[in-house]
Amino acid sequence: MALNSDDVPGTHYRMWNTWEVAANRTAADILGWTATVAAGAPGGYLRSVIINCHGYYNGTDSRSDTGGYGLKIGTGIRRGDTSKFSVLKGKVACIWITACGTARISAVDASGNGDGNLFCSEIAKNSGAYVIAATTHQVGDLYLRVNRIDDFEGLVLRYNPQGGVDWSHNYGRGLIDGIFNGWN
Repeated sequence: MALNSDDVPGTHYRMWNTWEVAANRTAADILGWTATVAAGAPGGYLRSVIINCHGYYNGTDSRSDTGGYGLKIGTGIRRGDTSKFSVLKGKVACIWITACGTARISAVDASGNGDGNLFCSEIAKNSGAYVIAATTHQVGDLYLRVNRIDDFEGLVLRYNPQGGVDWSHNYGRGLIDGIFNGWN
């Protein structure tokens, strides 16, 4: 299943089930509908859910700002929303988050947002699914076939259902992307 934010740049992913998420949808709406789709899938289960959106960053320019502040899909998914992922427990095997900087560890704000590592870990624990997310800026492809997502850039982490990182790989950054967007 693909969940595409209404303002995501690049390709909107197309999967067995695809939802173009409107800006007024709450985290509870998004996750509740995902659980409903999973229940109606063959076997009552989804192997993958892809969340395709911008990541929230702090700062004012691409060279000094850093991620880890949540997901800009619908009205937003922040650290305070991670418990809502529990509706997916037993219904989803893996959550792929293609948003920039999702797993980045930054300065934590007054609401507890900024530690993308804890954000992703809590999503994994609450959903009972693996979570895959990057710590850096991501570059979207202009065209992808059905059932495909773009390559990841930079450090990518996989969180197991217990919330621990059990795999990571640094895919590096393209020279032009690093020059224009910074190395965060």
